[in-house]
Amino acid sequence: MIRPLRQRHRHLVAALAIFLPVAFAISIAARRPVPEAGSSPLAAISATGRFESQEWQRTDVFTNAPVQVRLLREHQGVGQFAVELSAGEDFAEPDLIVYWTVENPAITGTLPGDAILLGTFSPGRLPLPAAAVQAGGRLVLFSLADNAIVDTSKPIRFDDSTR
Repeated sequence: MIRPLRQRHRHLVAALAIFLPVAFAISIAARRPVPEAGSSPLAAISATGRFESQEWQRTDVFTNAPVQVRLLREHQGVGQFAVELSAGEDFAEPDLIVYWTVENPAITGTLPGDAILLGTFSPGRLPLPAAAVQAGGRLVLFSLADNAIVDTSKPIRFDDSTR
């Protein structure tokens, strides 16, 4: 009785030794890529636009995430806006990307359909679309690996009155 069970166990372990690495390789290859800011229409603006003027710098924009937000502008008082996000080393979220959405108080665990991709959460400046400057809204930190919203900012309005 024990010998047939040992033989079956040996065959199952051998099959798993072959199947698991193959399944792991296929799952890594099938993983969705992180959207790049370079593939968006804003990439042309970010490549040519130099943001020299800092409008403000705040750490209280996000309530749950320890993220520092800097609002930059091309020139003092004129030009396009951009945000620069940074966080300490203790803030580690996988595949974090940044979206802009028109102000919506009912943002739940899913990303709103009107969300605009700004780029990945990495060192660098993320240009804001014209819709973000014209109307108030929120920045959304979204983890692509977890497929969940990490945090949403307080309502923000990027215009000349934000000083």
